[in-house]
Amino acid sequence: MMTKLPDIENLPITNIPSPDKDHWPWKRIRPSVQKQAPVGNDWPKISIITPNYNGADHLEKAIRSVLLQEYPNLEFIIVDGGSTDRSVEIIKKYEKWLSWWVSEKDNGQANALNKGFGHCTGDIVNWLCSDDVLLPGALYAIARHFTSNPGVDIVAGQGRVTFTSGNRPDSIGGTTWEAIELIPANNSVCQPSCFYKRSLLDRVPPLDESYHYAMDFELWAYFRSRNARWLVVDDVLCQALMTGENKCSTGGAAITEEQIRVYRTYVKELIPLTFWYRFVRLPLARFRLRHPGRLAYLIARPLEILVVLLLGPFYGFARVRNMNYLM
Repeated sequence: MMTKLPDIENLPITNIPSPDKDHWPWKRIRPSVQKQAPVGNDWPKISIITPNYNGADHLEKAIRSVLLQEYPNLEFIIVDGGSTDRSVEIIKKYEKWLSWWVSEKDNGQANALNKGFGHCTGDIVNWLCSDDVLLPGALYAIARHFTSNPGVDIVAGQGRVTFTSGNRPDSIGGTTWEAIELIPANNSVCQPSCFYKRSLLDRVPPLDESYHYAMDFELWAYFRSRNARWLVVDDVLCQALMTGENKCSTGGAAITEEQIRVYRTYVKELIPLTFWYRFVRLPLARFRLRHPGRLAYLIARPLEILVVLLLGPFYGFARVRNMNYLM
């Protein structure tokens, strides 16, 4: 438990443009959230893991977004993969507010997260990648949702996706109860905004380390297979960056292939729906992306609708219509 709230505002900050210094999380923001413990309850312990490898350009921002939550029962863990940039220097700057951290070679992000899960003792857990940030009041909101809904195992909030290139506007939301029910045919869960009870991590290891990109999606499918109870909320809890260099930006077809593997692992069908998706719908969707004009739309879209009408009676119209792994 964090016994002393972080007094980090006076620590020197380097390598950020001066206009950003007036914004979260470089500047503390007091969210309009009641910080009194819920009636009859203490604040539940929340564990946050940040995996990092050579992410010094964004790591400090992620760290501050967790510490400046000022959440009174926080366990914050950083697992660094042996970075060769300034990451370790940044971690040491904040280490007195960390519950545990390590910097050593690992076997990828899932392996790093499994190390972190091995040190978690919180009631509620999540991970925050080093290029994402929690928004003000996120942990208080999550704690209140769990304490107000004691039968819930997972709280899935919304996220803001920001394209740092500036060529696309921010997008917010996407997680709905209908989309949760479609897992693993569709993945619209915003990982940094999805918190769950540590008791759900009952397999060894918690994350399947054979996944390089879709380890979170595989975990959601595992939770669904266990009939975990989900709560979807409208709170925008995080900002996820698409930098053009991070895994979400560069994974492309490899992400799609891993998500297809998740479906085939958890859904047993004589002819998997992903067979038709791979060879019919996916090529049509890619065709429309490569040729954004009206003519390509008029050619491809009717064919996609026809596929839904033909396959819907066998696999379910919602599942066929919403299956989308395109990255």
